[in-house]
Amino acid sequence: MAPAKEQPPLAAHTDNAPAPPDQLQQQQQQQQQQVQIRLHTRQQKYRIGADDSVLLMVPAHLRRFNLSEIVNTLLNNDRKVPFDFIIAGKFLRSTLREYLAKNSISSEATVDVEYVLSSVPPKPTAAMQHDDWIASIAGPATTSTIATACCDGNVRIWNLTGQCVAVLNRHTRSAKAVAWLAGNSAAATLLSGGEDQSVVAWQHDGRTNSSSVLFECLGHKGSIDCLSVNVARSHFATASFDKTVKIWTSSTTDDTIHIHQSEVSGSSKKKRLDDHSIPVKDCVQSLDAHEGGASTVEFSRSDGETTVLFSGGADHVVRVWDIEKGANSLSMSCGKVVLGLAHSSHARLLASGHTDSAVRLWDPRDHNGLVVKLRLVSHKSWVPAVAWSPANGFLLASGSYDGSIKVWDIRSTTPLHNLRASDDGSSKKVLAVAWEDGCLFSGGEEGVLRVHDMQQPQE
Repeated sequence: MAPAKEQPPLAAHTDNAPAPPDQLQQQQQQQQQQVQIRLHTRQQKYRIGADDSVLLMVPAHLRRFNLSEIVNTLLNNDRKVPFDFIIAGKFLRSTLREYLAKNSISSEATVDVEYVLSSVPPKPTAAMQHDDWIASIAGPATTSTIATACCDGNVRIWNLTGQCVAVLNRHTRSAKAVAWLAGNSAAATLLSGGEDQSVVAWQHDGRTNSSSVLFECLGHKGSIDCLSVNVARSHFATASFDKTVKIWTSSTTDDTIHIHQSEVSGSSKKKRLDDHSIPVKDCVQSLDAHEGGASTVEFSRSDGETTVLFSGGADHVVRVWDIEKGANSLSMSCGKVVLGLAHSSHARLLASGHTDSAVRLWDPRDHNGLVVKLRLVSHKSWVPAVAWSPANGFLLASGSYDGSIKVWDIRSTTPLHNLRASDDGSSKKVLAVAWEDGCLFSGGEEGVLRVHDMQQPQE
């Protein structure tokens, strides 16, 4: 048998072998490529010098970390502060060269780069199990307790350690909305609305964790899908599938309240045995709000705007109301069903969630241009829930039927953080989000109230 022929050495390039001359030349050119950038920020605390911006020539291979080092050096910071960078409305998540090429931005021109304080990634801190889907969440800012409305008809109250301290049962069908009306950790008033077409006002004693019904609100002829309380705590509003938005006072002594045998109309019509002792409240105003069902309602969060109300519905319109006059002062058409609304006292912008998977931002003060100021697109399905950060007018959260919660910095059109609604990564619908006291709360189809720590550095 003839000996095997010796094989010639492989010509493949090894890690230690020098790169071909053409490749070396290309790498050297890339290392030498420079980009002129104009660095600026809207955060007064971190502005460089007296000017609003600074021009720099920097290597095109720099990433966010490198640019952050440059800003800290220019600020003479002894303690390094992390920054993010926004170019053409998007966060930088690659090298400058890769970003400019991907987004078709010329490296020959001066590139406008805004730097912002980096957001701390959300940290999961608690998960509270429910027996059914969670439709609405009221956060702990008012009472140091959390309330949830569930599709099993129950309203649950939780303390900050994750313990369910009360289960309130009066709704005969799904509870769809919940909101704290007033109070503190010792005693508070809670509102809940549901498919049984009623709103129940509960008096909750935080010391004994006992609850009683203060009054009921009757008059809607369809499911009550949303509740909102004004900043003065003097009135609340309800949005219903019956196409109306109704306004109610929070008083228990005015002439809108009376003792009456209440009866729930519609398919769930049912007299309650003890209704003779429950005061019934009448609305002070009923607005024919939308051509289709009124799905969401939100009072203005700005000081001095206690009578300004926003509503959205199946007719693809966001409406602004002056409830003092009972007038629709402004209408904004968006072409898609409106599912959720949230107003920011800091940004003074209105966020809306829709059936086309988009989040839209509006400026209700701009009566001349009734157009969307910004459209945020990343979700893959309906967006029924939006909530602003109570401390930062740039940060917004949205929850979607695609099973995700996204945190946005509205200076960019790309999400800042992406969270899943369930531990197994499944796409269980998110129906509710709330952002209070440095925490982001979410819930939905999974039947778990999830809490994320959202404490952020001060801007």
